[in-house]
Amino acid sequence: MSRRALTVFLLVVPALGLGALGFCLVAAAPTRAGTAGIGASAHFATRQMIGLALAASLGALAAGLGARRLLRAAPVLFVLALAATLAVFVPGVGIRAAGARRWLHVGPFSGSPAPFLVVAVALLIAKWGPSDGPQPSPRQGLAVGLGLCAVLALVMEPDFSAAAIALAVAFAALAGGGMARRRLLPAALLLLVALSVGALRFGYVDNRIRGFLAPESDRRGKGFEVLALARANAAGAAHGVGLGHGNARRHLSSPASDYAFAVVGEELGPRGSVAVVAAWLAIAAGVTLAAGAGKTAGRPARNLAERAAVVGCGTALLAPAALHVAVCRGWLPIIGVTMPLLSYDPTLTVASGGSLGLLVAIALGRKSGDGPSPGRDHHPDDRA
Repeated sequence: MSRRALTVFLLVVPALGLGALGFCLVAAAPTRAGTAGIGASAHFATRQMIGLALAASLGALAAGLGARRLLRAAPVLFVLALAATLAVFVPGVGIRAAGARRWLHVGPFSGSPAPFLVVAVALLIAKWGPSDGPQPSPRQGLAVGLGLCAVLALVMEPDFSAAAIALAVAFAALAGGGMARRRLLPAALLLLVALSVGALRFGYVDNRIRGFLAPESDRRGKGFEVLALARANAAGAAHGVGLGHGNARRHLSSPASDYAFAVVGEELGPRGSVAVVAAWLAIAAGVTLAAGAGKTAGRPARNLAERAAVVGCGTALLAPAALHVAVCRGWLPIIGVTMPLLSYDPTLTVASGGSLGLLVAIALGRKSGDGPSPGRDHHPDDRA
């Protein structure tokens, strides 16, 4: 098997498996009425299937267009994603729930635009972040500034988990684009500390941390879901209780989304948990291989742009997956982060499909719209 074929296999096959398992988790929910206006549980399975179909379509489109066309469109995609994110503050369009505005509701469609903004940050920095010389270019500074505006927009909602992921994606893309680590690490640590301090000013964040540190002190309040997660992990330690028969579904507030990995562990046992982790390790290996793909002699700027896109989009996939596992295993406080492809989160599923399509395009060295024709001189500003 060639390196290209192996890379595509590692990216696509585990993603298909995670998507199939996520659909089974949603479809296996007990048949009962949902919340007002939602209807039976089949409604969620239908939405999950539609999300998976859109993700596959967007991924195929991204792979067909090629990396250069997508990076050329990065500024427009970023503006659209940022505008959608800011639209959550528009009365009648944004939905306010639990003290936050994170969701849009337009006609029959609803969801959070945050996953698309995170991917758009990666693409924008990959487009403008790399520099031909040792000194940063003006466009690099503009990309960093716009990336920080995206993080600030997510903080305003507030959605601190999405803001932290966007921050990680921005710095990962800058690192992939060749920025020196000695410049990145201090700034990343400073912004992470500032984000943490800002989050602690919100009461619900403080309650989650207290519930994590001392769940027994408030079993019916702040520590309820922490203890429910611990029971789910204990129930699935030896063997699973069977798909659709776990207690976590009945006690956790959003079992198929924020706690999907815990549900898998309880219902499918250690084999299910190991399979999910193995799938993400395979995707991480595919991202690593894709980062070294598509090298073109005499095109260092293009190499850096593609590598920055791979590292940024790879981080957009892997960071929430890692955080989700850590929360469900009880290693981190509950932060409300969903796992791409596995969790019930149609907008994240669709955005993840687009990221995977871009990774596949770079792994294959897709030529659609890529590169100048043979014999054409390379222009210094042709970086995509």
